[in-house]
Amino acid sequence: MDECNNKRNILIIAGPTGTGKSDFAIELAQKVRGEIVSCDSMQIYRGLDIGTAKVMPNEQKGIPHHMIDVIEPTDEFSVAQYADLSYSCISDIFSRNNIPIVVGGTGLYIDSYVYSLSFISNKNEEVRARLLDELNKFGNKYMYDKLIKIDPEDAKKIHPNNTKRLLRALEIYEVNGKSKSEYCERVPNPNYNPHIIVLTNDREIINNRIATRVNIMWEMGLLDEVKRLLECGLTWDNQCMQAIGYKEFRGYFEGLSSLDDVKDAIITNTKRYAKRQITWLKKYENALWYNMSDKKDAAMSKALQLINDN
Repeated sequence: MDECNNKRNILIIAGPTGTGKSDFAIELAQKVRGEIVSCDSMQIYRGLDIGTAKVMPNEQKGIPHHMIDVIEPTDEFSVAQYADLSYSCISDIFSRNNIPIVVGGTGLYIDSYVYSLSFISNKNEEVRARLLDELNKFGNKYMYDKLIKIDPEDAKKIHPNNTKRLLRALEIYEVNGKSKSEYCERVPNPNYNPHIIVLTNDREIINNRIATRVNIMWEMGLLDEVKRLLECGLTWDNQCMQAIGYKEFRGYFEGLSSLDDVKDAIITNTKRYAKRQITWLKKYENALWYNMSDKKDAAMSKALQLINDN
């Protein structure tokens, strides 16, 4: 990977869920003194193991894994925090003359390597309380219509029922006088020159792998994992409990759905998520795509070439 304007080159192994990114990255890391930096927004949480398909220590084959189990499930975590911690991990890996390999499918986290994002961390509790009171008085649609007038671009990315993101977008405008879209203008990342390899597969194969994986999660005790998290004091409003694989259990615990309904919902939602991931990844114009059914060896050869050219 040739240097570009003194920026550090990094390799990102991306792709939709169920395409074998983790196994591929471990195999690659074994060949090049690599260390893996997770790019998954749910594997950062301690205790969320089964539902996130976390690569556990006994599955890591001796390859160091970073950005896994870094915060408590009660904590909230932003893209800005991810960028800060992962950049430190990458610098540390480079300092030991090893190769960082970023692996995952969380779009905003990948963006943090590709673009220089103007992350907004400032909050105002008084403004937030006023907006929450307004939401309770007038409802979601009123607040969503308000956001459409302020920031139509960001409104397209937020569901009217996602009140957390809705209030945050309005808070940003109220506090700063600028919309979130104005702050998050995309410009190239000044620190990294990312090379993205996207691993994909035929839709039917991805869907079958997803269904198989959910069944395995079930056998491993996903229900018990969710029970334990709730017993530890988590609620359905916690950020981590809104992840696929966890949020679907709410109806079961509230007596509104069966376990079969929960499993079916997890499979359906994961398939939809994989489809959204593919759509997101298509925006990276220079990404290299490989179908794992017949191009795995070609993907590995290209990854090795990019690393060895560095």
